Amino acid sequence: MKKYFVPVSLTILLPILFFGCSTTSNKRLNDIDCRVLEISRTTQTLEKRIDDLSRSISIIVNDGNGLHNEMDDIKSHNNDIQQKIKEIETINKNLDEHICSLEANYKATEEDINKRIGDIQKAEIELSNRLETMKLGTKDEVKEKAVSPTTP
Repeated sequence: MKKYFVPVSLTILLPILFFGCSTTSNKRLNDIDCRVLEISRTTQTLEKRIDDLSRSISIIVNDGNGLHNEMDDIKSHNNDIQQKIKEIETINKNLDEHICSLEANYKATEEDINKRIGDIQKAEIELSNRLETMKLGTKDEVKEKAVSPTTP
C-alpha cells in the first residue's frame, strides 16, 4: 500500500491544487479587471482634467498675448505723448522768450512815449508862453496905436 499511497495521493491532491489555484487566479483576474477598470476611469477623468487645463492655459496665453499687444500700444502712445510734451515745452519756451522780448520792447517803447509826452508838454508850455507873450505884445501894440494914431 505504501507503494500506491504516493500515486493515489497525487491523483487526489493535484486536481484540488489545480482547481484551487484556478479559483484563486479567477479571483485575481476579477480583482485585476476591477483595478484596470478603476484605472481606466481615473485615466479618463485625468484626460478630461488635462483637456480642461489645456483650454484654460490656451485662454490664459491668448489673454497674455492680448495684454502684451495692449502694452505695446500703450508704449507707442506714451512715446507719442512724450514727443508732444517735448514739442509743447519747446513752444512754451519760444513763447516765453518772445514775451520777454516784447516786454523789453514795451519798456523801451513806454520810455520813448513818456519822453515824447514830456517833450510835447514842454513844447505846449513854451507855445503857451509864446502865445501869452504875443497877446501881451499885441495888446501893447494896440495901446501904442491907440495912443499915437498918426504914426505910421
